[in-house]
Amino acid sequence: MKKLISLLLCVMMSVGYTACSAANTDEGWKNNTGKIDLDKMSVSGSGVSVTNGDIVITQGGDFEVSGAISDGMIYVSSEEKVKLRLSGASITNSDGPAIYFDNAEKALITITEGTENYLTDGKTYSDENADGALFSNDDLEIKGDGTLTISGNYKHGIAGDDDVVIENGNINITSYEHGIKANDKLWVSGGKITAKAETGKPMKAGTELIVDGGTLDLTSTQSEGMESKGTLTINGGDISVTAADDGINTGNENTATGDAANGGQFGGARSDMMQQGSFDPNAGGQQPQFDGQQPQMQGGQQPQFDGQQPPQMPNGQQPQFDGQQPQMPNGQQPQFDGQQPPQMPDGQQPQFDGQQPQMPNGQQPDMGGAMPSFEPGQRHGGMRGGGGGFGMIDEEIAAAHAITINGGKIYVNAGGDGIDSNGNLTINGGELTVDGPTNSGNGALDAEGTFAVNGGTIIAASAAGMNQNPSACENQPYAAINLSASQTAGAEVSIRETASGNEVMKYAPSKAYQTITYSSDKLKAGAEYAVYVDGEQAETFTAQNGINQIGTAAFGMFGGRGGMRHGQNQEITVFVNGGRVNFPVAPVTRNDTTLVGFRAILEALGANVTWDDATQTATAEKDGAIITMTIGSTTATVNGQAVEMLAAPELVSDSTLIPVRFISENLGMTVDWDEQTKQINIH
Repeated sequence: MKKLISLLLCVMMSVGYTACSAANTDEGWKNNTGKIDLDKMSVSGSGVSVTNGDIVITQGGDFEVSGAISDGMIYVSSEEKVKLRLSGASITNSDGPAIYFDNAEKALITITEGTENYLTDGKTYSDENADGALFSNDDLEIKGDGTLTISGNYKHGIAGDDDVVIENGNINITSYEHGIKANDKLWVSGGKITAKAETGKPMKAGTELIVDGGTLDLTSTQSEGMESKGTLTINGGDISVTAADDGINTGNENTATGDAANGGQFGGARSDMMQQGSFDPNAGGQQPQFDGQQPQMQGGQQPQFDGQQPPQMPNGQQPQFDGQQPQMPNGQQPQFDGQQPPQMPDGQQPQFDGQQPQMPNGQQPDMGGAMPSFEPGQRHGGMRGGGGGFGMIDEEIAAAHAITINGGKIYVNAGGDGIDSNGNLTINGGELTVDGPTNSGNGALDAEGTFAVNGGTIIAASAAGMNQNPSACENQPYAAINLSASQTAGAEVSIRETASGNEVMKYAPSKAYQTITYSSDKLKAGAEYAVYVDGEQAETFTAQNGINQIGTAAFGMFGGRGGMRHGQNQEITVFVNGGRVNFPVAPVTRNDTTLVGFRAILEALGANVTWDDATQTATAEKDGAIITMTIGSTTATVNGQAVEMLAAPELVSDSTLIPVRFISENLGMTVDWDEQTKQINIH
C-alpha cells in the first residue's frame, strides 16, 4: 500500500511540475541541484520529496545521495535527465527496487570517488514492471570512481529496458537471475565489474553487447557467462568468465540453427537449399508465386513450412509447373513426409542460379524424401565440417548474431561451449584462453556461421568430441592438436620449435582435456614443432599458415585438414546420401558391427541429438522415432521398446561411438556396405 500511495503522489506531483520542466533547456536540469540525506530523510532541490518512507523525484536534477534507509527506495518519474550521485548511500527495499527510474529522459548514476554504496532489493516486488535492484525504464548510464555493491534478490542486479552504459566504477553484483541486463545495448568501456549470477547470466544484452575496456570477473553457477541476443564485440579489457554452460554466447530463438526446439527451420536436416521461414500449402488456399529467385506468397504473405519439411508429392506423383506457379495434380495439396529436400534425378547434381536451385535440362525434382548429393566443396546444411562453421544460416542472420574479438585479454572456463556464436565468429586480435568442456557434446570454439581467425593468440583446451576449426585462417598457423588420450587437469602442455628448442606456448589447463588449440604469430610457417605433455613428447608437426590438424584424432568434425601428420587414414568411411561424414575418432569394429561418433552421424541423418552426461545416454529423435542408447549396454530403446544390439556404445578417446547400422535403419534409412572400399553408404 505504501508503494501504491507513493506512485499516485508521483503522478500528481509530476503534473504540477510540467510547466517548470518545459521552461528548462536540454541542460537546464543541471541547475537543479540538491541533497538527499537518507539518515535524516531530508531533501533539498526542486521536485524531490519524502513520501511514505520513499524518496520521490519528479523533476530533472543532480542530487547527491548519502545515508542509509532500511525499507524504502528512490523513485524517479520525470521527463528530464536525473542524476543520482551516490556518496556513501545504503538503500534496502523489502518489496521492490532500491532505485527505480520509472521515467526519465536519461537515468544517470555517479559513484562518488572514495565512497562505498549498497543497493539491496526484496525477493518479491509489489510493482512487477521493474525487475532489478537498480532498474531503469530508459537509458541508464553509470560512472564514477567509487564502489557500488548490489544484491539482486528478486531477479537482476542492474536492469534496463533500453541501453545500459557503464563507463567506470568498482561494481560488485550478486543476483538471482542476471547480473546486468539490458533489453537493448549493453556497453562497458571501463571500471571493475564483478558479477555472480545464480540462475542467469552475469551480463546479458538484447541487441548488442560491447566491451571496450575494464576488468570483468563474471561467474554463472547455472547458465552462460556473457550473452547477447544480437551481436557481441570485445575490443579490449581484462575479462574472466566462469560458466556452468557456454562462456560467451550469442543468438536467440530466431537464430536458424536447424534445431526445431531452438527455432531452426528444418529440424536436423538443416539444408542450405531451402529458404528461411516455412511453407504452408494450405495458407488461404493460395499457391506460392515465384518472383525471381525467392518464392513469394500472394497478398504479400510469406511462405510457411508446417512441420519444417518441404512438400512431398501424394502417391508418388510429380508436380506440374505452369509458368512460375507450381500446380498440384488434380488440385491436391502437397503432403509432408520426411525432413529432406528432393533428390536429383539420375544422380545428377542441382545447379544453383542465385538463391534458388535449378534442375538440369529443365527436369523436375523427384520428391523422394532423400537428401541431395553435392559435389566436393559444395555447402550442405546437413553436414557439419569441411572447413569450419556450420553454414546452416544465411549471411544476414550470421551477421546479426556475430561474435567479434578485436582485443583484450579473455579467459573462459566453461561447462558448455567456451565461445558459442549462433552467427559468425571472428577473432582479429587479443589473447583468448579457454578451459573448455570436459564432455564431448560441446567444444571450446563454436560457430553456426563462418569462423575466421585473422590474428591474436588463442589457447583452448577441451574434450575431443566437438571441436571446430576455422573456415578461414590465412595470416598465421592454427594448430588443432588431438592427443591420443585424455589428460588430467593441471597436466602442462607446451609447444617447442624443434630446431632452436624455443618454447612458443606453455599452458596447464585447469580441467581434464584431450584437445589443445593454439594459434599465434609466434608459430612460423615452415618451422617444425614438437608438442609435449608434462615433459613427454606427444606429437610433432610442420606449421603452415592456416589449419594444422595434428594427432591421432585428427579428423575433427568441423575443420579443414591443415597440416595433419598423424591419423589421416580411416579404414572405414561413412557417406550419407553421397556426402562423407567426418568423425572426431575413427570408426571401430566390434562384433562385426561398426561404431561411429554419435553426434556426427545423427546430425548427418537429420536427427535431433541430446546427450545426458550423468547417465551416459545418447538420444536421437527424427520423424517421431525416439532412440536411446547407453554406454556399455547392448539394450537400446526404440519408441519405448527394448531392442538388443550386436554391440554396445562405448567411449573411445573421450568420444561416444554408437552402432551405425542400428541407428540408421531404426531411423528409416537403408545401409549398404562395400567390402572392397570399406565404405558405408546410407540413404
